[in-house]
Amino acid sequence: MNKTFYLEGFGCSMNSADGERIVGFLESNGFKRIADPAKAQFILLNSCAVKVRTERKMLRRARELSKLANSKRAQLVVCGCLPKINPTALSNAAPLAILAGPGLEDVAEAIGISPPKDLHTVSETPLNPFVSIIPIAKGCVGECTYCSVKAARGQLESFSEKILLKKFKQAAQQGKEIWITAQDTGCYGLDTGSSLPALLKKLLASSRKKFRVRVGMMNPQHIASFFDDYISLFEDQRMYRFFHVPIQSGSDKILGAMKRPYKSAVAKKVCKKIRAKFPLATISTDWIVGFPGETESDFGKTVELLKEIRPDISNVSRFGARPKTIAKEMSGQVHGGVKKARSSALTDVQAGVSLARNRLFLGAEQEIFVSDKSHRGHFVGRNQSYKHVAIDENLLGQFVNVEIEQAFRTYLKGRIM
Repeated sequence: MNKTFYLEGFGCSMNSADGERIVGFLESNGFKRIADPAKAQFILLNSCAVKVRTERKMLRRARELSKLANSKRAQLVVCGCLPKINPTALSNAAPLAILAGPGLEDVAEAIGISPPKDLHTVSETPLNPFVSIIPIAKGCVGECTYCSVKAARGQLESFSEKILLKKFKQAAQQGKEIWITAQDTGCYGLDTGSSLPALLKKLLASSRKKFRVRVGMMNPQHIASFFDDYISLFEDQRMYRFFHVPIQSGSDKILGAMKRPYKSAVAKKVCKKIRAKFPLATISTDWIVGFPGETESDFGKTVELLKEIRPDISNVSRFGARPKTIAKEMSGQVHGGVKKARSSALTDVQAGVSLARNRLFLGAEQEIFVSDKSHRGHFVGRNQSYKHVAIDENLLGQFVNVEIEQAFRTYLKGRIM
């Protein structure tokens, strides 16, 4: 039996963590991962479906891999979120593919092996040897009218602190960059009586090693509810001062239609309090333009909020109707040309803000942790603000001191000291 597989992954850090677990599980069952899909018995596509544009990319790739699998008498398995969100479109694109969803149990069944008795005992195979991804929960407590991911990930299930402590200690011992991730990290513990700050305090206290921690996305209402306890943790030099707080709109009318459980003033206050405590912290946010019913006035409020809070990063998305969502059926759908124009306008404003924020680091001497190599050929380190710092030397896995010599919109250029 040719026990080989090829895995191609897309999407968020949760999907990446799922991919690492899939690889580790299959390897522990005697399978070998190979780089050429044409030589694999099983071709796995770990899919994302958060946006219309992403779904189109996934369907195009599914068609390509389906043709390859059929020609080589291999089996295509599509896992991740898309099989739960739009199985009909996937079946049309790849009629012979097995649709497995995001659960490892489904993937095991598709491959024809017994699923693990306990998912948390599966040893992951890191995609990046210098980064450890630790999911702390699955699902969320939101009911956003535009989001289809809940159909794939379900309600919140926070993982036990005992399990998370074990994984964290292992990563910390190796001096890695550690990503704390979830669909929404801020709702951790709402189902168990714990909280994200309480968990992080225990994780940080569990090791005296030198490492770096990046906490993933959390919604504004959650960080507002525990702000003081949370922000104090960032006095620890091992915490990246990085805050991903998706706001989505500056208009309270649109936030209400989205069923986002906060007002724009709450999000603004959170961002200003972060800046007051740590002026050089990186704030990343998400915006959706062209949501049903969004007027020029509503969009203008988003532009003004962006200008006021000055996030370092804005992920700007044009609204696209997703399957199994309320927003898909809403009246007041915005014309595609209008959405394109608003997206371009907001992106242009953010470009100027991003460059100005990065220029604040010029001439600074900073310690970075080098964790990756970019497609441009340079090596990537991160400073304490989680800014991308490009260096020419291969110092992967090391902490090094640099002087910031150049600032660009999306990254900094450093010189080894």
